[in-house]
Amino acid sequence: MNGILLNSLILFSTALVGGGIILLWGKKWLNHLGLMLTFGGAYLMGLVFLHLVPELFSTNAVNAGWFVLAGFMLQVLLEYMSQGLEHGHFHEHEGHAHKSFPIMIFVSLCLHAFIEAMPLAGGVHDHGHAHQHVHLASQSLLIGLVIHKFPVAMVLAGMLMGSNLKQTLQWLFVAIFGLMPVLGIVIGDSIIHAFPEGIDQFMTAMSGILIGILLHISTTILFESSDGHRFNFVKLMVVVVGIAIAALTLGH
Repeated sequence: MNGILLNSLILFSTALVGGGIILLWGKKWLNHLGLMLTFGGAYLMGLVFLHLVPELFSTNAVNAGWFVLAGFMLQVLLEYMSQGLEHGHFHEHEGHAHKSFPIMIFVSLCLHAFIEAMPLAGGVHDHGHAHQHVHLASQSLLIGLVIHKFPVAMVLAGMLMGSNLKQTLQWLFVAIFGLMPVLGIVIGDSIIHAFPEGIDQFMTAMSGILIGILLHISTTILFESSDGHRFNFVKLMVVVVGIAIAALTLGH
């Protein structure tokens, strides 16, 4: 339970800090999103290919590929709903204040945060040596979610500032967004406790869906961070550093 509480506190705090920077000090901080998103996309790419994919397919789960494809297509749908806010499409919403809060965008971001965090529940259970790598994946995934959620919370806060909501409600929506991964972990943990004999099937499904989601997000971020399909040197180095740090956090 301590692991669940710690992971939940970290992810909730990430959303509050990221959103709070914008709500307290203004949208000018969104100018720093570019390299932050590139670094996060590179880390997620490294996490997917260096750990999550090898671990998932080492289980010989026959349906693993279908879950990956399902996660990829789910992210396509969520991105359609959110209009790309999860990888920095803030400028599409700038320049025209929303007369009413775009609830579908917010719902999409919340679903995204909820689903991504569910596999973390499998990493806080002690199932012996056979599940040791699940715990390592949980630690690396937590780092990846923090790196990813921080700029998303900033973008969400920027969008909230463009609405007609009072500041107290803006903080409330940021807090609700921060609670979504907490809810994902708690529900994932509840499922594992209710059906302990099905933990392997549950983790296969959620890991596959997670891989599909992260694969879509990371490739989209890295593609959109290029200028005319060409990386500048700084962004190239950020990508290299992001992948290298992903490799160093895998525990191998």
